[in-house]
Amino acid sequence: MTRRISEKEVEKFVESFYNYLKQEKGISEETASAHAHQIRFFALHYLIGYEEKSLLEVTGSDIEDYLGNWYIRKVFGSGRSDVRYILVAFKKFYKFLHERGNLEEEELNDILSACDNPQRYIRRFDAYMELDPESETWEGDFRNWFMGEYDEKEIEVNYKQPFELNAQISRAFSAGDLKLSNTSVLNNFRTFLNYISEHNSMKLTAANSFISRKHIFSLNKAMSSPEKFKSTANQPDSGTVHLFYNLSKTLNLFVVSAKNTLEITPRMDTFKLLSPKEQFVVLFDAMWNETSWVKFLPPDSGGRPEYVQEERMNIASALSECEVDEKYPFVEWIKEFCRERGNAEDELDIIMMATNFVYSVFDERIAPALKVFGLLDFEYKKDRDKYLVNRGRGIEWFTITQFGKKIFKTLMG
Repeated sequence: MTRRISEKEVEKFVESFYNYLKQEKGISEETASAHAHQIRFFALHYLIGYEEKSLLEVTGSDIEDYLGNWYIRKVFGSGRSDVRYILVAFKKFYKFLHERGNLEEEELNDILSACDNPQRYIRRFDAYMELDPESETWEGDFRNWFMGEYDEKEIEVNYKQPFELNAQISRAFSAGDLKLSNTSVLNNFRTFLNYISEHNSMKLTAANSFISRKHIFSLNKAMSSPEKFKSTANQPDSGTVHLFYNLSKTLNLFVVSAKNTLEITPRMDTFKLLSPKEQFVVLFDAMWNETSWVKFLPPDSGGRPEYVQEERMNIASALSECEVDEKYPFVEWIKEFCRERGNAEDELDIIMMATNFVYSVFDERIAPALKVFGLLDFEYKKDRDKYLVNRGRGIEWFTITQFGKKIFKTLMG
């Protein structure tokens, strides 16, 4: 019979665990406190408040439900970057209980097995974040997510299967148009692929499974137009590398292993065999249609990137009407775009709609990506404040290229 554990008992366990980490394991006070906090939160909010269990009654199934379901839905501000820190705390805590004789070997192994593959919980976070509450299929989509297996294996991918070419994008331009364009995407993406191939099995960051700072700076230096960012920059601070990382994941050119390493796949060789035009089509389709635009932003950015992405056909239509090489004030053009959409009742509504574009994924990530693809050009305001500089925002004006006009015309539908 399950016995309710008191908060006082929880605190005794947590304090004992904290002292064990500091005194016996030599872990810093800051790290020991962080691990202890994770166990306290788990015990008080999930075990006592939800499951009515004690810390000594936890099984692997409880870990899976907590991190693959309850924590995602119930904890405000939770994110995929929490996963690895929580699992490390669980492993240390239950090994501590085992050493103290409170846990049998078989019970410990069951819990450790549930902690072995962080990627399955990260996939659960990603899948939940992609659910759309405003969708007509919301209830069914949520039910499918909720009933999903926590220990699901990676979807089988046939890495030798040919890439599907988006016919709409492909007919928009010729190989000759591509040669005459100002795109830098193919050469720089090739540089990116060669680098991660040379550093295959590189260890990724614990928080988000991103490329580490050392490699980010090396990759940035190898690009045709290196970006300027501070010495503490992480992957999302490099718009180009972050873009290429996410496109590569969408195309299954590499996978993140259970050991949190980057592992290239045979699909990379298949991609390299494509013609330049085919590579461009595959990459642009992955950026414009296949990858959720929220992934191009730094984690926990907020805003409404999903709304902006839903408007991409209308965006393409409006951009196709721009004159080639004519400078358009970015903010004013966005306001006019929102006004012509016909959804705003007054100027305040227009400003609020425009904010979704000006201070969002479009200004920060999609416009720079379109520049990399050679579809447009732009310049930032010279008097941008530090925040806008750090976020890659503050476009003053933009122009459409001849190559971009051809593609945007086709994307109208």
